[in-house]
Amino acid sequence: MTKHYTKATPLAGVCHAPKRTLLSVCLSAALLTACGGTGQDNGSPSSIKQEFSGAVLDGYLARATVFLDSNNNGTRDAWEAYAFTDNEGFYSFNSNTNTDYCADTATPQEQQYCLVSRTSHTNVVVRVDGGYDVLTGEPFLGQMTRRVNANDQSLPTDSLISPLTSVLTSALTDEQTATMLNALGLQPGDLDTDYLNSDGSGSIDAALLNKALTIHKAVTVLADRLTDTYDEIGENFGTPNDASAAVYSALADSIASIGTLDGALQPNALYQILDTAEEELKAVYKRKDLTLPADMGDAVNPQSFQRIADIVSDIAPVVDALINDTDASATIDNIAGRARALESLVIKAVNESEVNDATIENAVEFFTNNSNEPLLGALIDSLDADTADLGTLSTNDFSGTDFDSVLEIAASSSIPANALPITRVGGTTLRLSDLFLGSAPAKLDDSEVEFYFEGQAEDTNGSFTACVKVIDDANEDGTLGDGNTRGDVADGFWSILPSPGLGDDDTYNLVMTINFLGATYQGIVKAGGVENIGGIDYQAMRFDNDGKLETWYTQTGFVEGGTAPADSADCEARLPSRVGI
Repeated sequence: MTKHYTKATPLAGVCHAPKRTLLSVCLSAALLTACGGTGQDNGSPSSIKQEFSGAVLDGYLARATVFLDSNNNGTRDAWEAYAFTDNEGFYSFNSNTNTDYCADTATPQEQQYCLVSRTSHTNVVVRVDGGYDVLTGEPFLGQMTRRVNANDQSLPTDSLISPLTSVLTSALTDEQTATMLNALGLQPGDLDTDYLNSDGSGSIDAALLNKALTIHKAVTVLADRLTDTYDEIGENFGTPNDASAAVYSALADSIASIGTLDGALQPNALYQILDTAEEELKAVYKRKDLTLPADMGDAVNPQSFQRIADIVSDIAPVVDALINDTDASATIDNIAGRARALESLVIKAVNESEVNDATIENAVEFFTNNSNEPLLGALIDSLDADTADLGTLSTNDFSGTDFDSVLEIAASSSIPANALPITRVGGTTLRLSDLFLGSAPAKLDDSEVEFYFEGQAEDTNGSFTACVKVIDDANEDGTLGDGNTRGDVADGFWSILPSPGLGDDDTYNLVMTINFLGATYQGIVKAGGVENIGGIDYQAMRFDNDGKLETWYTQTGFVEGGTAPADSADCEARLPSRVGI
């Protein structure tokens, strides 16, 4: 299952694999859920307004969904309070700007970051998924959690959520917590340390960052492989969003038993972690009366566990090579390239198909072989820039003549030199088109979106209205499939997402909260280069489409002016059919 960087083929009439359509209709509000819970309350009806606040970091997560998983089933049920994180990873209150998103005076755009429960909780798992890692500029994969004991329900509950808190979520007693902290080499205060800004002035706690990245990247890859096999997880109502929770719990048990994180990330230990997590997923399948896939393996006969365990066992050495845990000079300004290099390996691992990808081993060798230090330094320097592009790097084979010089490495890890930065959004219109038009007679595709961004030229955030056309596998007679529309109105909020260490005017990323057909979710537009297709110059834009990044195109880019649509009929007129239906 490919998770990233599928590029739309700009040729009509070419066969292609099934694809998800732009702004596809999301889950109904009336979700059914499976039973869940391990030692936490389900809440009780109350008139209380209980505020939860804090920050989320792997790197800082922008536009992640933070929710109170009151029954600890790994997914947000319709009754569970939620909010999004801001550009700096905060929810409810941003201590950097002293902004209270839950204040009576908060604007509608600010209110989307306010996490308030109308049901009282004393012991609840706060869960995070989705959004974008500001450090890498890539979609965040997996979930993170923190168990919160909100004994004084009259006060805001302030919590930092990270991979370090996630691995401790399953610890239900003080004794279990102490055992886990000792095995991880952590102090209780480390759980509340922002390791990307440990002194308030941009200094990084390299030891905590090293440990956090090792933990979450390992969990991400393990969970992805399990979810690929148990593919009803995240797709069937009431199932966890993915296998992350099961893997985090199994990893915690392994760390506590073995006594060290390094020991738990060796192949034999990873077989047991995968087997334990798989049993938890099987229990979900049985509870939901789903057909079980073939067993993946066990600790004695790892079978399909062996390949992914081998990959994950290499993650810690790669992290050590990239993030020196004794580096006292690390800052947010010089660490981004290293985090992005690591992410390129993770992307390779989660995108690996049934055929083993030898370029994963090439990447590991490149990162860990001391003789590659000059070239590795060139790669990190290139990835430190705001023009870094993991879409290209993650498909590189990390060897050969296109990866053996500073110039070639820079070219393989940067967006094209002719890419235009996003410098103005407010008061402009942007039309993005999927150039793939499908094939007749019953496979016609025609998807476009036109954004109308409100605001002034100098604004870095604001609201928007959009026209959306989604036509996927339509017939020549004009019959559309389910979830298709010839034109409907969407709206939401936009915000320029700065790159680490750079100002708001030096960015290639635009994040959005999108409200469409009763669903609310997050999207990102990433500027690409100029491509000539059929004799026409287009600006390529990597567009987040239902959790994966596709390349869509615009002829004109951000154009000053434009008026918002009045209704769906107006949108149909503005986005006429390109396939004659």
